[in-house]
Amino acid sequence: MKIYHYTNLESLALILKNKTIRFNRLDKVDDIEEGNAESLGVKFGKYVFVSCWTENSTESIPLWKMYSGDFGGVRISMELNMYQEYSVSDLGGLKSQGNIKIKIDPKDMKSPDFFILPMLDYNNDLFYRSVKYVDDVFQYTKDAIQITNFKDNRGDYIMDIKSFGYYKNKRWEFQEETRFVLYVFPFNPLIEVANPEISTIASQNFFNNKPLSFSHYDMHLKDDAIRNIEITLSPSATDAQRNNSTNLLLIKYAPQANINDSTLGKLVRLK
Repeated sequence: MKIYHYTNLESLALILKNKTIRFNRLDKVDDIEEGNAESLGVKFGKYVFVSCWTENSTESIPLWKMYSGDFGGVRISMELNMYQEYSVSDLGGLKSQGNIKIKIDPKDMKSPDFFILPMLDYNNDLFYRSVKYVDDVFQYTKDAIQITNFKDNRGDYIMDIKSFGYYKNKRWEFQEETRFVLYVFPFNPLIEVANPEISTIASQNFFNNKPLSFSHYDMHLKDDAIRNIEITLSPSATDAQRNNSTNLLLIKYAPQANINDSTLGKLVRLK
Protein backbone atom coordinates (compact mmCIF):
# COMPACT_ATOMS: atom_id res chain seq x y z
CA MET A 1 0.00 0.00 0.00
CA LYS A 2 1.25 3.48 -0.90
CA ILE A 3 1.26 6.27 1.66
CA TYR A 4 2.05 9.97 1.18
CA HIS A 5 4.13 12.61 2.97
CA TYR A 6 4.32 16.34 2.18
CA THR A 7 7.67 17.96 2.81
CA ASN A 8 10.22 20.54 1.58
CA LEU A 9 13.16 20.04 -0.74
CA GLU A 10 15.70 20.17 2.08
CA SER A 11 14.00 17.29 3.88
CA LEU A 12 13.75 15.34 0.63
CA ALA A 13 17.50 15.72 0.16
CA LEU A 14 18.15 14.30 3.64
CA ILE A 15 15.76 11.39 3.07
CA LEU A 16 17.47 10.44 -0.18
CA LYS A 17 21.05 11.03 0.97
CA ASN A 18 20.78 9.30 4.36
CA LYS A 19 18.08 6.76 3.45
CA THR A 20 16.20 7.64 6.62
CA ILE A 21 12.84 9.00 7.73
CA ARG A 22 12.90 11.45 10.61
CA PHE A 23 10.58 10.94 13.58
CA ASN A 24 9.92 14.13 15.55
CA ARG A 25 9.12 14.27 19.23
CA LEU A 26 5.44 14.86 19.90
CA ASP A 27 6.05 17.90 22.13
CA LYS A 28 7.85 19.56 19.19
CA VAL A 29 5.21 19.12 16.47
CA ASP A 30 2.74 21.79 15.33
CA ASP A 31 -0.20 20.48 17.41
CA ILE A 32 0.60 22.01 20.80
CA GLU A 33 -2.41 20.42 22.49
CA GLU A 34 -1.37 16.92 21.50
CA GLY A 35 2.24 17.54 22.52
CA ASN A 36 1.15 18.66 26.01
CA ALA A 37 -1.09 15.64 26.70
CA GLU A 38 -0.37 14.07 30.08
CA SER A 39 -1.53 11.62 32.71
CA LEU A 40 -0.85 11.98 36.45
CA GLY A 41 1.63 14.72 35.66
CA VAL A 42 3.66 12.61 33.21
CA LYS A 43 4.07 14.66 30.03
CA PHE A 44 4.31 11.83 27.57
CA GLY A 45 4.84 14.06 24.55
CA LYS A 46 8.57 13.98 25.26
CA TYR A 47 8.62 10.16 24.99
CA VAL A 48 6.59 9.78 21.78
CA PHE A 49 8.13 10.23 18.32
CA VAL A 50 6.05 10.38 15.14
CA SER A 51 6.38 10.45 11.37
CA CYS A 52 3.22 11.82 9.76
CA TRP A 53 1.66 10.57 6.51
CA THR A 54 -1.71 10.16 4.83
CA GLU A 55 -3.28 7.33 2.84
CA ASN A 56 -5.28 9.78 0.73
CA SER A 57 -3.82 9.78 -2.78
CA THR A 58 -5.70 12.95 -3.74
CA GLU A 59 -3.48 16.00 -3.38
CA SER A 60 -4.35 18.20 -0.39
CA ILE A 61 -4.14 21.97 -0.76
CA PRO A 62 -3.84 22.54 3.03
CA LEU A 63 -1.03 19.97 3.34
CA TRP A 64 0.84 21.53 0.41
CA LYS A 65 0.47 24.93 2.03
CA MET A 66 1.51 23.83 5.53
CA TYR A 67 4.42 21.50 4.85
CA SER A 68 5.98 22.07 1.42
CA GLY A 69 7.88 25.24 2.34
CA ASP A 70 7.98 28.73 0.87
CA PHE A 71 9.80 27.75 -2.32
CA GLY A 72 7.76 24.73 -3.32
CA GLY A 73 8.28 21.29 -1.89
CA VAL A 74 7.28 17.77 -2.80
CA ARG A 75 4.93 14.99 -1.88
CA ILE A 76 6.71 11.69 -1.55
CA SER A 77 4.96 8.36 -1.94
CA MET A 78 6.39 5.14 -0.55
CA GLU A 79 5.24 1.64 0.28
CA LEU A 80 3.99 1.19 3.84
CA ASN A 81 6.60 -1.47 4.68
CA MET A 82 9.50 0.90 4.03
CA TYR A 83 11.78 0.41 7.03
CA GLN A 84 14.97 -1.58 7.30
CA GLU A 85 14.79 -4.74 9.43
CA TYR A 86 17.51 -6.23 11.61
CA SER A 87 17.77 -9.86 12.67
CA VAL A 88 19.01 -10.25 16.26
CA SER A 89 19.14 -12.97 18.89
CA ASP A 90 20.48 -10.92 21.79
CA LEU A 91 19.11 -7.53 22.81
CA GLY A 92 21.57 -6.53 25.49
CA GLY A 93 20.90 -9.38 27.88
CA LEU A 94 17.43 -10.36 26.67
CA LYS A 95 18.27 -13.49 24.67
CA SER A 96 16.04 -15.37 22.25
CA GLN A 97 16.20 -19.02 21.17
CA GLY A 98 16.05 -17.85 17.55
CA ASN A 99 16.49 -14.62 15.68
CA ILE A 100 13.85 -11.92 15.99
CA LYS A 101 13.17 -9.08 13.59
CA ILE A 102 13.38 -5.51 14.81
CA LYS A 103 13.28 -2.16 12.98
CA ILE A 104 15.52 -0.24 15.37
CA ASP A 105 19.26 -0.34 14.71
CA PRO A 106 20.66 -2.73 17.35
CA LYS A 107 23.41 -0.26 18.28
CA ASP A 108 20.69 2.12 19.46
CA MET A 109 19.42 -0.51 21.90
CA LYS A 110 22.56 -0.32 24.03
CA SER A 111 22.28 3.17 25.47
CA PRO A 112 21.89 3.33 29.28
CA ASP A 113 19.82 6.51 28.93
CA PHE A 114 16.93 5.46 26.71
CA PHE A 115 15.11 2.50 25.17
CA ILE A 116 13.09 2.44 21.95
CA LEU A 117 10.44 -0.24 21.64
CA PRO A 118 12.04 -2.27 18.83
CA MET A 119 9.67 -5.02 17.66
CA LEU A 120 7.44 -3.04 15.34
CA ASP A 121 4.63 -4.50 13.25
CA TYR A 122 2.88 -2.62 10.43
CA ASN A 123 -0.33 -4.48 11.25
CA ASN A 124 -0.21 -3.45 14.90
CA ASP A 125 -1.56 0.03 15.61
CA LEU A 126 1.10 0.50 18.27
CA PHE A 127 3.49 1.35 15.39
CA TYR A 128 1.29 2.42 12.45
CA ARG A 129 -2.14 3.94 12.93
CA SER A 130 -4.82 6.25 11.65
CA VAL A 131 -5.17 9.26 13.92
CA LYS A 132 -8.48 9.50 15.77
CA TYR A 133 -10.01 12.98 15.87
CA VAL A 134 -11.85 13.91 19.07
CA ASP A 135 -13.32 16.93 20.86
CA ASP A 136 -10.93 16.80 23.82
CA VAL A 137 -7.56 15.02 23.62
CA PHE A 138 -7.02 15.16 27.40
CA GLN A 139 -10.10 13.03 28.02
CA TYR A 140 -8.39 10.18 26.17
CA THR A 141 -4.99 10.49 27.86
CA LYS A 142 -5.73 11.52 31.45
CA ASP A 143 -6.32 7.94 32.64
CA ALA A 144 -3.45 6.38 30.68
CA ILE A 145 -1.56 5.83 33.94
CA GLN A 146 -3.37 4.19 36.82
CA ILE A 147 -1.90 3.36 40.22
CA THR A 148 -3.19 0.32 42.11
CA ASN A 149 -2.39 -1.39 45.43
CA PHE A 150 -1.19 1.93 46.84
CA LYS A 151 0.36 1.65 50.30
CA ASP A 152 3.08 3.52 52.20
CA ASN A 153 3.57 5.93 49.31
CA ARG A 154 4.21 3.05 46.92
CA GLY A 155 2.01 1.18 44.51
CA ASP A 156 1.76 -0.71 41.26
CA TYR A 157 1.04 1.23 38.11
CA ILE A 158 -0.48 0.34 34.77
CA MET A 159 0.53 2.45 31.78
CA ASP A 160 -1.37 2.57 28.49
CA ILE A 161 1.23 4.35 26.37
CA LYS A 162 -0.68 3.79 23.14
CA SER A 163 -3.18 6.53 23.95
CA PHE A 164 -0.41 9.11 23.47
CA GLY A 165 0.13 9.91 19.80
CA TYR A 166 -3.27 8.46 18.90
CA TYR A 167 -5.69 11.38 19.37
CA LYS A 168 -5.87 14.85 17.89
CA ASN A 169 -8.53 17.54 18.14
CA LYS A 170 -11.13 17.59 15.38
CA ARG A 171 -9.74 20.90 14.17
CA TRP A 172 -6.97 18.81 12.51
CA GLU A 173 -9.36 16.40 10.82
CA PHE A 174 -8.62 17.83 7.38
CA GLN A 175 -5.17 16.17 7.53
CA GLU A 176 -6.58 12.63 7.32
CA GLU A 177 -3.38 11.63 9.05
CA THR A 178 -1.81 8.26 9.48
CA ARG A 179 1.46 8.00 11.34
CA PHE A 180 4.28 5.82 12.49
CA VAL A 181 4.88 6.02 16.23
CA LEU A 182 7.90 5.22 18.38
CA TYR A 183 7.83 5.07 22.18
CA VAL A 184 11.09 5.93 23.90
CA PHE A 185 11.64 5.24 27.60
CA PRO A 186 14.02 7.52 29.58
CA PHE A 187 15.90 4.44 30.87
CA ASN A 188 16.94 1.09 29.44
CA PRO A 189 15.10 -1.93 30.89
CA LEU A 190 17.46 -4.29 29.05
CA ILE A 191 20.32 -2.98 31.16
CA GLU A 192 18.25 -2.93 34.34
CA VAL A 193 16.55 -6.28 33.70
CA ALA A 194 18.32 -8.02 36.61
CA ASN A 195 17.76 -5.13 39.01
CA PRO A 196 15.00 -5.96 41.54
CA GLU A 197 14.21 -2.24 41.71
CA ILE A 198 13.51 -1.94 37.98
CA SER A 199 9.87 -1.02 38.58
CA THR A 200 10.91 1.78 40.94
CA ILE A 201 13.53 3.02 38.48
CA ALA A 202 10.93 3.10 35.71
CA SER A 203 8.30 4.94 37.75
CA GLN A 204 10.78 7.51 39.10
CA ASN A 205 12.02 8.32 35.61
CA PHE A 206 8.51 8.78 34.25
CA PHE A 207 6.97 10.62 37.20
CA ASN A 208 9.98 12.94 37.40
CA ASN A 209 9.56 13.62 33.68
CA LYS A 210 13.20 12.79 33.04
CA PRO A 211 14.14 14.49 29.77
CA LEU A 212 15.57 12.74 26.74
CA SER A 213 18.72 14.19 25.20
CA PHE A 214 17.31 14.24 21.65
CA SER A 215 14.23 15.64 19.92
CA HIS A 216 14.21 13.46 16.80
CA TYR A 217 15.14 9.97 15.71
CA ASP A 218 15.97 8.77 12.19
CA MET A 219 14.79 5.32 11.08
CA HIS A 220 16.62 3.60 8.23
CA LEU A 221 14.83 2.77 5.00
CA LYS A 222 15.11 -0.32 2.85
CA ASP A 223 17.05 0.14 -0.37
CA ASP A 224 13.91 -0.76 -2.31
CA ALA A 225 12.00 2.03 -0.58
CA ILE A 226 14.37 4.63 -2.01
CA ARG A 227 14.56 2.93 -5.39
CA ASN A 228 10.78 2.95 -5.78
CA ILE A 229 10.03 6.34 -4.28
CA GLU A 230 7.57 8.53 -6.18
CA ILE A 231 7.89 12.32 -6.14
CA THR A 232 5.11 14.80 -6.90
CA LEU A 233 6.22 18.41 -7.32
CA SER A 234 4.43 21.24 -5.57
CA PRO A 235 1.75 23.10 -7.56
CA SER A 236 3.98 26.17 -7.19
CA ALA A 237 7.17 24.45 -8.40
CA THR A 238 9.27 26.68 -10.64
CA ASP A 239 10.92 25.53 -13.85
CA ALA A 240 14.29 25.61 -12.05
CA GLN A 241 13.00 23.25 -9.36
CA ARG A 242 11.36 21.02 -11.90
CA ASN A 243 14.39 20.79 -14.18
CA ASN A 244 17.27 21.13 -11.77
CA SER A 245 16.90 20.79 -8.00
CA THR A 246 14.66 17.75 -7.71
CA ASN A 247 15.99 15.98 -10.79
CA LEU A 248 19.60 16.33 -9.62
CA LEU A 249 18.68 14.82 -6.26
CA LEU A 250 16.97 11.87 -7.90
CA ILE A 251 19.72 11.29 -10.45
CA LYS A 252 22.28 11.15 -7.64
CA TYR A 253 20.39 9.12 -5.02
CA ALA A 254 17.35 7.51 -6.67
CA PRO A 255 17.76 7.35 -10.46
CA GLN A 256 14.87 4.88 -10.85
CA ALA A 257 12.38 7.06 -8.97
CA ASN A 258 9.32 8.52 -10.65
CA ILE A 259 8.76 12.28 -10.67
CA ASN A 260 5.39 13.84 -11.49
CA ASP A 261 3.92 17.30 -11.82
CA SER A 262 1.10 18.22 -9.47
CA THR A 263 -2.44 17.75 -10.75
CA LEU A 264 -3.14 21.16 -9.16
CA GLY A 265 -0.37 22.97 -11.01
CA LYS A 266 -2.68 25.03 -13.26
CA LEU A 267 -5.49 25.25 -10.73
CA VAL A 268 -3.98 26.56 -7.48
CA ARG A 269 -1.62 29.40 -6.57
CA LEU A 270 -0.17 28.60 -3.15
CA LYS A 271 1.78 31.84 -2.64
